[in-house]
Amino acid sequence: VRFEASRFLAAHLPLIRTKVKSVLMIIAGTTASKLGQIRQTLYDKTDGVECMAALDGSGVCSWEEAVGGMVDIRVVSHGTSFGASGKGEEQEVNSSSNGHSTQSSSQGGSSRRFSLWGALFSNTFSSLVHSLLTSSFHSVHVRVVSTLRTSLARAPPFESMLPHEAHRNALRIATDLDASLRKVSDDAHELLVHAEEREESERRLRQSLYVQTCEIMGRLLNELRRMLVVAKHKSDGVAEDATREFIVGRLCHLLKFRLKSLPTLLDPNSSPAVLAAGLGGGKSSGMITLMELR
Repeated sequence: VRFEASRFLAAHLPLIRTKVKSVLMIIAGTTASKLGQIRQTLYDKTDGVECMAALDGSGVCSWEEAVGGMVDIRVVSHGTSFGASGKGEEQEVNSSSNGHSTQSSSQGGSSRRFSLWGALFSNTFSSLVHSLLTSSFHSVHVRVVSTLRTSLARAPPFESMLPHEAHRNALRIATDLDASLRKVSDDAHELLVHAEEREESERRLRQSLYVQTCEIMGRLLNELRRMLVVAKHKSDGVAEDATREFIVGRLCHLLKFRLKSLPTLLDPNSSPAVLAAGLGGGKSSGMITLMELR
């Protein structure tokens, strides 16, 4: 019975998790605060202290004893989100030695307990956080490019351009971008880092922020290059090309020195390659670094 129950869970938990994710994506929308509230409610109903106390207070046996008698964690964890191979056990031992032993579900297949939160929700919420950050960073990119295009469209001819005005406009764009990046990061840390699994949720959030920052800065640089290439192929005269090159060049210079949030967002220790290697994932292809971006 234990083997059949374990095989049943191993086969159906991924299907349930997929359905749960689709439902959560619908009801969570794009609001970080709502996502945080839903996450806290689900955690309290699965791995929360009161929930576990109620399960253990049946008078027959504890939750862990009941699950241990019906579920083989090695079978159930195979192919599910809360563990595979021996890596999860090694991570749990390392986590315990640092004093963070109990609730970090996404650390993998715990050899001690079966967690509904870890099986159904932990990785799902990490994916939702990544999707939410993708939308937020995309909005930042759109605003920056839109503001720059408006500034270029309203710029006077090169002969009439005042350098200090071009500098002021470019500085405003760079400052707004830096403020937007910092706001997205601060809001994400405030709403999406959870006390019950702080170490793991913060690690995943830093990784998502690193990836999204790389993407938005790469897209922005490509957009700036495209603007200059388009300008060179137009036949509207040299003046417009010079105006565009002057404004875009000034903005690129300011982006290099005025984005104070980049050293934090592109912290090398938050790189997915570094984190994967630190968790025993072996070598991984490196991602863009702050030095390469500059």
